[in-house]
Amino acid sequence: MNRLNKILVVEDSKNIITVLKICLSNAGYEVKVVSNGVDAVDLTFDWNPDLILLDIKIPKMNGFLVCETLKKDESTSNIPILMLSAIAEEENIKKAYDLGADDYIIKPIEPSKLLDKIKGYL
Repeated sequence: MNRLNKILVVEDSKNIITVLKICLSNAGYEVKVVSNGVDAVDLTFDWNPDLILLDIKIPKMNGFLVCETLKKDESTSNIPILMLSAIAEEENIKKAYDLGADDYIIKPIEPSKLLDKIKGYL
């Protein structure tokens, strides 16, 4: 039996969390959600997800710092990180890629497009 791909969603908007959980669960992924950067780092080390959807503006530790922390650690550096942000500024996009993000997705995104992007990384 194939195991489900595990996706960690790091997001603090309840509406977006609801949409992502439904979308990803219906597509057959195992989903866990945390709403701040510290929990994101801790859960990544404990759970070892196959992919991370990471918002930038989250409490306790922003998404840039989470991305940098996980990409610098050998045990988590190969996990694809897809940054999710409503901020479309070139400066933020460049910073995300410079810190090791695999993709930068501007919210809102159509669920089918998001699933296509995720499939490309798994």
